[in-house]
Amino acid sequence: MKHLLTLIVTLLACASCQAPASLPAGDTFGEPIVARAIVPFATVHAAPSDYYEQTLLVEATTTAVCLKAGCWMQIEDAGQTAMVRWETGCGGKYVFPEDLVGRRVVIQGSFYPKELSDEDAEHLQEEAGGELDIEREGYEFNASAVLLIADAQ
Repeated sequence: MKHLLTLIVTLLACASCQAPASLPAGDTFGEPIVARAIVPFATVHAAPSDYYEQTLLVEATTTAVCLKAGCWMQIEDAGQTAMVRWETGCGGKYVFPEDLVGRRVVIQGSFYPKELSDEDAEHLQEEAGGELDIEREGYEFNASAVLLIADAQ
């Protein structure tokens, strides 16, 4: 029993010695973000099913935001795009601010497979206030938080 207790104390001490992951400076929207490794969206896009049903941090550039309710945004990285919605749904607890367009963000959440109907695609076009390139098959990102990365000075 004494050896087991010593082992547990040693493991806890070693775990606290590891350097924690750090997040870039910026403003956070949504739930608190748990620091962990940040994955570029292009990496996730290369093998999305490898990332399904996992909570992760993904970095990308925002290309569009819902102008009606702030319930979705579109991201891009290395020419690949994806839709991001709040896990609380449209009209939920959080909104994506309109000024995110063109800005780098880190998104906390999970990817899941998604097919978009013609009706949903038309609805997104209307909310975007213009032309929006939408993938009909693939995946979406279900966000619990977004970090707007501060501009470098």
